[in-house]
Amino acid sequence: MYTFFTIVSVETGITQMWCSPSLYSGRIRRIIRSAMDIVQRIQALEKQGIRPGLGRIADLLRYLGHPEQTYPCVVVGGTNGKGSTCAMIDSILRAAGYRTGLYTSPHLVRMNERIRTDGAMIGQGDLEDTARDLFRIIGREPSLSDTTYFEFLTALALQYFSGQRIDMAVLEVGMGGRFDATNAVEPMVSTVTNIAMDHQSYLGSTPEEIAREKAGIVRAGRPFVITDTGQGSRAVLEDECRLKGGTLYEIGRDFSVESDGTGMDFHGAGRTIERLRLSLTGRHQFSNAGAAVQSVLLLGREGFVVSDEQVREGLLKTVWQGRFETIRHHPDVVVDCAHNPAGVRTLVETIKDKYRDKVTVVFAASRDKDWKTMITVLTEVADTFVLTSYRGKRSTDPVSLGAFIGSVCRDGSCHTHVAARSGDALRFALGITPPGGVIVVTGSLFLVGELAAEAER
Repeated sequence: MYTFFTIVSVETGITQMWCSPSLYSGRIRRIIRSAMDIVQRIQALEKQGIRPGLGRIADLLRYLGHPEQTYPCVVVGGTNGKGSTCAMIDSILRAAGYRTGLYTSPHLVRMNERIRTDGAMIGQGDLEDTARDLFRIIGREPSLSDTTYFEFLTALALQYFSGQRIDMAVLEVGMGGRFDATNAVEPMVSTVTNIAMDHQSYLGSTPEEIAREKAGIVRAGRPFVITDTGQGSRAVLEDECRLKGGTLYEIGRDFSVESDGTGMDFHGAGRTIERLRLSLTGRHQFSNAGAAVQSVLLLGREGFVVSDEQVREGLLKTVWQGRFETIRHHPDVVVDCAHNPAGVRTLVETIKDKYRDKVTVVFAASRDKDWKTMITVLTEVADTFVLTSYRGKRSTDPVSLGAFIGSVCRDGSCHTHVAARSGDALRFALGITPPGGVIVVTGSLFLVGELAAEAER
């Protein structure tokens, strides 16, 4: 008995065929797979989950002919601030005339945001063509059958950069460092911004354990730049650098940043660069800028020469979405991707610096995050919470968030409202906040991404 199938393929058009049931599982599955939208195929890899290890990414890069060996790179890890630091390094190098590749994660609205050359997102055609090449390799190599989403995108970025003839790649570590896919490269400079509690189920239950994982990006004979100030975690970073034969550059010892809250002076690498101003908001960004400048100046020893004016221009022109970013005024709406207690504490300090009045907070969080501590910290500056959820199974029930706030603010100092959808939550906040007030959207990258996507529609 034969069955007639019609498959509409996005790659080949309409395909029709007669097929016996015995052939269905193989031939039809392959046709359906090729007919799927390529972005959906990439997203489907998320079902593999997180699988720490470098074996799969190493094999994939080997089958690609080691594209990561065709250009030098900088790798930046840390718990918070690593994306901002990457963006500043990239911007300074571009100001100096170098062609850069920037790989960051996660994205807010579209996958293309993760992969940029000279500040421009990878085009959809390039993304799809490169992805198809990778899927062909994965399809024929059994050892790659469980390639993860992050490993795939890392390999895609490294392969794309190779074809773009970049001068330098700037890579943000996804999680940890030691077993992160980005650690398959050999960086010219490695940088760690800070250590805080996050991803404990994978990285460890103490700052010291997490620091040991982050220090996995150290390379023998290469500079290792750190701005972490935790006593225990910093000692681990120092020890790991010494054990691995790296050359340590610590903030406060080998380089320093002096700031009056509006600008900064940098001292390090035999240079003093005064009156630097940042495009990114928040006192914590001065430390990130210090790491970025020190990293770039160390690249000068490898021939990547950058002038003081180019450093100044690069910092002033840095763009990094979703980090204390004001997306509208009257009232101000600020979005910030803080999603762990350390990030929220930094956010609160920035709010205190910039705003005098209490704020309205639109909040959602993932169930596996320490949202109770985040909310408790936010009560220092917020008198109204609009609680919501993002699309996805990991989002915490906003009713549970509201119940917790009620237990924290028993004196009635906090007003809470619940909205099932993020867009409704923001609209409600706009309706209750006066023109001179401020709304802060925070707690989850996914929440900020959803609202950013809605704003684009």
